Amino acid sequence: MAKPLIDLPVNTQAPLQVHVNRNGYKESMHEIDVAVCDADGKVILGMGDEESVIFPRSAMKPLQAIALVELLNSSADIPEFSNAEIALICASHNGEILHTEAVTKLLDKFDISIDELICGAHWSTHQETMISQVRRMDEPHKVHNNCSGKHAGMLILSKLMNGKTAGYAKLTNMVQQRILGTLEFMTGLDLMQYTHGIDGCGAPVFSAPLGNWARAFALFAGGGELPETRHNACQRIRKSIAAKPLYIAGHDRACSAINSAYGEAITVKTGAEGVYSAAFHELGLGAVLKARDGNKRGAEVAIGAVIRALGYPTSGLVKNFFEPTLLNWAGEEVGDITVPQFL
Repeated sequence: MAKPLIDLPVNTQAPLQVHVNRNGYKESMHEIDVAVCDADGKVILGMGDEESVIFPRSAMKPLQAIALVELLNSSADIPEFSNAEIALICASHNGEILHTEAVTKLLDKFDISIDELICGAHWSTHQETMISQVRRMDEPHKVHNNCSGKHAGMLILSKLMNGKTAGYAKLTNMVQQRILGTLEFMTGLDLMQYTHGIDGCGAPVFSAPLGNWARAFALFAGGGELPETRHNACQRIRKSIAAKPLYIAGHDRACSAINSAYGEAITVKTGAEGVYSAAFHELGLGAVLKARDGNKRGAEVAIGAVIRALGYPTSGLVKNFFEPTLLNWAGEEVGDITVPQFL
């Protein structure tokens, strides 16, 4: 079990600062609000405004997946999901062939066409994959969308609950209401008292204070008491992501690298606009952070700083994401990105 490198608890009004340095000179800075909480909502490590109301975006996907996994665990009549498929329904993936084939096969198990996805189409965000797609296709399909795994899970949940798939992404649909109930249980809030909206993929997205999202991931990490069915669902999601981390994001992605490096000890998930969530299973803690400027680069370095502060090494697979160097187009090192508060 990890031993934190700093004396906890720590709570400061100053946000975590990520410095972008060129030849030793601070050229830019990202400010990050951080909340690391236990399952009772006690702030173990707070930096900035842990009461800041945020949209966690895709960082909440492991929590959304609980609703389907609970149902899968409750019935032997439902086709079996592999570890890769469980990870996939939590994913913000690259749209690589392994992802699109897995989504297609998963929906085929339930006689659902990929054309029923409503998440919209976009080219892969992975350069090599995108080039290959452009060469062989006139346009991308919805299955290439980074959220197609989550939407596949919602389609399947809809079919299992009511035999229908139409309207599965509408907030009033019983699928989204079931997911909403799960999120409210985990955060301890009436989420409809906060602003809700539509995510980039067309599914509902909810906002709440940073600390409550962190508390939800502490429960996910096993830091508090959950009903047995919910605990088992969280554990299955944890183990599946650890077993098949490439399905949570893909090649050259921090999210896959981090989950691969720490296995079942830490589950992380990235979200748009500079969000990261983490469940520290050995410590029973949850963390959520938000870059105030919405910058992904700042969020990746910040989650590395939090992981390091809680006592975990940051070498190997994750070092290039957590302690990146800046290169010019000739490949020469010209700067770095640092977190002075945690040096």
